[in-house]
Amino acid sequence: MGCKCNRVTPITEPIEVKDPVPVKDNEPVISTIPYRNDSRSKSTSSSNNEEIIDDDRLIDSLIQASRVNRNFIEIEIADSKAFNKSFIQQRQQAIDNHSYRSTIDSWRPNSLQQLVNMIQSLSNNQSLIDCHWIIFYWITCNIAYDTVSYFSKNYQNQSAENVFRTKQGVCAGYANIYKYLCDQLNLKCEIVSGYSKGYGFDSREDVPTDTDHAWNAIEIDGHWYLMESTWGAGHLTDEKVFQRQLNTYYFFPRPNEMIYHHLPENDKWQLLRIPIQMKQYLQMPKIHPSYFQLELNLISPYNQASIDLLPQKSYALVLIRAPSDVQLMASLKLHEKDIEGGHQVEFDTKRQLYRCYFAPNIIGKYKVTIFGKRGNTDVGSYSAAVDLILDVQQKIKNPISYPKTWAKFFDLNLNIISPKNTHLINIHNGMTHAEFLIQTPDDVELLGRLVHIDNEEKIKGGDEVFYDRHKKLWRCRFASNADGIYDAQISAKKKSDSGLYTCVVSFKIDAKNIPTPTLSYPETWAKFFDLNLNIISPKNTHLINVHNGMTHAEILIQTPDEVALLGSLVHTNDREKIKGADEVFYDRHKKLWRCKFAPNVNGIFDAQILAKKKSDSGTYTSVVSFKIDAKNIPTPTLSYPKTWQIFYDLDLKIEAPKNRAAAIWSNKASYSEIRMSAPDDVILSCTLEYNGRNEQDCTLEQFDHNKQQWQLLFAPQHTGHHKLTIFAKRQSDYAGASSKSAVQFDLNVTKLQQKIKFPTLFEQFSTKKCQIYEPINGVLKSGTIVPVKCYIPGAKDIGLQVDSKWVETNEYENSILKTNVAVGLKDVTIYAKYGQDTTYNGLIKYSVE
Repeated sequence: MGCKCNRVTPITEPIEVKDPVPVKDNEPVISTIPYRNDSRSKSTSSSNNEEIIDDDRLIDSLIQASRVNRNFIEIEIADSKAFNKSFIQQRQQAIDNHSYRSTIDSWRPNSLQQLVNMIQSLSNNQSLIDCHWIIFYWITCNIAYDTVSYFSKNYQNQSAENVFRTKQGVCAGYANIYKYLCDQLNLKCEIVSGYSKGYGFDSREDVPTDTDHAWNAIEIDGHWYLMESTWGAGHLTDEKVFQRQLNTYYFFPRPNEMIYHHLPENDKWQLLRIPIQMKQYLQMPKIHPSYFQLELNLISPYNQASIDLLPQKSYALVLIRAPSDVQLMASLKLHEKDIEGGHQVEFDTKRQLYRCYFAPNIIGKYKVTIFGKRGNTDVGSYSAAVDLILDVQQKIKNPISYPKTWAKFFDLNLNIISPKNTHLINIHNGMTHAEFLIQTPDDVELLGRLVHIDNEEKIKGGDEVFYDRHKKLWRCRFASNADGIYDAQISAKKKSDSGLYTCVVSFKIDAKNIPTPTLSYPETWAKFFDLNLNIISPKNTHLINVHNGMTHAEILIQTPDEVALLGSLVHTNDREKIKGADEVFYDRHKKLWRCKFAPNVNGIFDAQILAKKKSDSGTYTSVVSFKIDAKNIPTPTLSYPKTWQIFYDLDLKIEAPKNRAAAIWSNKASYSEIRMSAPDDVILSCTLEYNGRNEQDCTLEQFDHNKQQWQLLFAPQHTGHHKLTIFAKRQSDYAGASSKSAVQFDLNVTKLQQKIKFPTLFEQFSTKKCQIYEPINGVLKSGTIVPVKCYIPGAKDIGLQVDSKWVETNEYENSILKTNVAVGLKDVTIYAKYGQDTTYNGLIKYSVE
């Protein structure tokens, strides 16, 4: 029962490729993106090469040629009733029978006879299909392929007895023990010798003259079937090691499928209606089980193992149909090494088939493999479906290559304008960056990400992607931070989609001898370019160092007149916004925006700048963000009070407290003081807010003529957090114009020993820039004599009311009122008369208790 073959061919390792998942980002990210050049849901294509993608005539001619040029025998099963519905169901039921498997796994037979007895017992009253499954399963799980014999060509005794004893064998041993067990069980079985496309077939150059493989043929109910227990048991790895792996495909494989990789020496065991010859067998592609399991249909080349470059082209094309739930990938290899950028797979929605492009780069014999998997999710692995040969014998005049692309690239109708026909961009000898131009529909937006291929680390500041509304395309720029190889990844989504961005295309970048300091980009959003913003300083960097005594970073931005900016500083670790860390204002003298950011500790921060049109009623949105690296910053750290643009438009200046967002509070004080400078025609006022409510008679604003500053006093009535807001307006503003918020400080009152309230001030007090020297407390004690001293410039006369009665005073001289007031039971009010006025105007009112 020995096999007649001179060689014994195991199956080569079936190739499986895990499904690479495209990155999904909310913002510029954004995740590592594995190599992926394929499929309907993840198809691949290079730049939308007009000579390739739009070559409809070429595609149609290939399809037409596949229909008419069929100079080969049609492959049809001789026995059309062999694989009837009942047989198919019984076969699958046997495979799925876990009871069989667990029982067989527990067997430990000491002899062939004992094994036969076990099989007889388990298969008693079962179908012949079940009986063969029990034999097949035991052999595939217990007999290992004898790699030592195979590679040394010193084959051991392949009898059933020896194979059982050693638990290993080559194909002849598998076939022999299968037949032996069938014979003992009175099952009709034959050994088939022939030729296979197994291990080593790809390197074969000549037509085989000697058989190299053996398998079995069995009869059930008058129908003949094939059985391949060798290949069903496992495969050889690239390391020439047998890897046991049950493959149920080879349990009753269909003859019309087996013929692609098994050619019997005796034509009758082809079990085909018309047997094929060796010539056709060798011309047929090397097909894997998944090809049939996935119901693929190779359109072009039709039943050919080799493909050629298309006429006048530098690439080859394979057309293949697949069910709607099947996805494809591909690879192009030379000497077992992947050709980077050597293939592209695109789903042709018009013709409902896959276009698989292959672009070799040098002379050589290339291996083309197409992979497939069922399911439209990102879960699972792709299995090799078909192998083809691309033999390039002449130098390629204009070699091309393809960047990696995903199906979303085609689904969104994207188009690469530049660069064309390449997957690799060189940044050499002083070049700072690479640029890719991509056209998209109006409702699509892009993001970028640069990743170093060695450590898969995202390069911070390595990308700038924006829509050029003048050229009506997207500019995708990438700048490496060191010499090396990088992936420039571009992600996309529809603007209307609320989901994440997904990767659509990726290029390789080779950086050599790039200049230092290297170029980097701050993170930008589409609004930055939509609003026509321009960064004046710093240029060509995303990172600003605040080191060794520096207190803050400053960013200068030009904007159109109708645009306003805001700032926010965020710590990158906890994403907490740093209060009082930003000051953003328009410098009308330089006609640009000054954006200042002051870290409060050492660390890494995001300096975020937001913008909107002044006419828009909506909120500000992020437009650009820089990284700030703070090291050895001085203490106390710089902080900024909240300011409004009028603060800068009116040229206001804070004199005290300096460089702080919070006003100073002393536990022994009754009030806090802020001092500011302002132009002569500017009037200041203020409020004290506690728990969202303005406190009455708790603020005093007056002009200090000695220091030529505004003195703003705040008298809290509670401990806790307060907001001190200062308002400003020009005296020249129209009558009745209100003051506008200019600056706001925080005040935290930890202890309050003595509360006071300030006197009530009338409008003329501020407009005439009056000043109270004493008393500051606005509540006078009844029955006391109180010294009063005020600076009241330019008055024609001064009036004083006590208990609603005018009190004569002649103590106003050189703009100073200095007198003693006998406090009665009611308010004390100071008046002044100016110019041609005939009446007195109120300035200051004290209450009495």
